Amino acid sequence: MSETRIEEQLSFLQQQTVLAGEAIETLRLNCRAEIDALRLEIEALWRCLHLMHPDMAERFAAVRAEAIHTTDPEAS
Repeated sequence: MSETRIEEQLSFLQQQTVLAGEAIETLRLNCRAEIDALRLEIEALWRCLHLMHPDMAERFAAVRAEAIHTTDPEAS
């Protein structure tokens, strides 16, 4: 294989690596934004529930413990 061909392949691989890195960074930022949006939704729900049920904090521990034992978080 000629040296020129090897250099071309190396250049192509470097470009592909840069593009893959940029795609991963974009995905990471999108995931971060989605996680932040979910956190805000959960906080709003928590506040709403607390307003509707002032004893929610006390009841939440029991409900959470039950959910941990009965729910598969990876199930769709």
